[in-house]
Amino acid sequence: MKKLIFGLLFSACFLLTGCIDIVEEMTLNKNGKGIYTFTIDMSSVLQLASMKDLMNQAGADEEAQKKLGVDKMEKDTTIYFKDMPAELRAETGNPDFWKKAQMNMKMSEKDKKLVMQMRLDFDKIEDIEFFFKNLTKVMKEGAGELGGMPTEGLAPTAVAFKLAKKSLTRLPTPKAENAPSGEDLEMMKMFLGTAKYKTIYNLPNRVKKTKIANAKIDGNTVTVENSMLDIMEGKAKLDGEISF
Repeated sequence: MKKLIFGLLFSACFLLTGCIDIVEEMTLNKNGKGIYTFTIDMSSVLQLASMKDLMNQAGADEEAQKKLGVDKMEKDTTIYFKDMPAELRAETGNPDFWKKAQMNMKMSEKDKKLVMQMRLDFDKIEDIEFFFKNLTKVMKEGAGELGGMPTEGLAPTAVAFKLAKKSLTRLPTPKAENAPSGEDLEMMKMFLGTAKYKTIYNLPNRVKKTKIANAKIDGNTVTVENSMLDIMEGKAKLDGEISF
């Protein structure tokens, strides 16, 4: 059910273009533990059309619309990665790791909200890299209601950090093996439109300086904002060091 909902809405989002914003946020504690969230916000699509109109644009027939209950679409669901099939979690080499991760989906036509958020409670900074490196393994088709969710091309395939005593460094992101090109790339550009990618770092101490491009410092917080297209085309970089 959830996979069908987001599959249809991603299709509608493509027709409307520019309706996605991404917010990546890390809260780092002094002991090196923390919380990392990755949020895909499609709320603007509900400000442009009703749920029924979106289903029509996405090609959902009357039976599908009835099944989804588009006239009263109010959902707030949390899915825990630890509940994914054991064999898929085992494929990652660390099945117990997924106890730290969860996904929340909020959909409200009344409040004009359509948000999907992944959350990781990490014990060490390397957990973030492991999470994204193995995400597709636990979200593959056949993995229950969560499996096959359409995050490919939106969620990063590689995010890695290095933590020192008084600095946090985001490492360069290697080019994805299956990165879109040619017509696929042009279609992705149309899909993203004016989409924004914001990263927020909440550090345990006051930030002294940062080498991350387009970064703004406010006390313990660093905020970096770019367009998704600039990131895809290599015009904007997310890597760099923060001293605190």
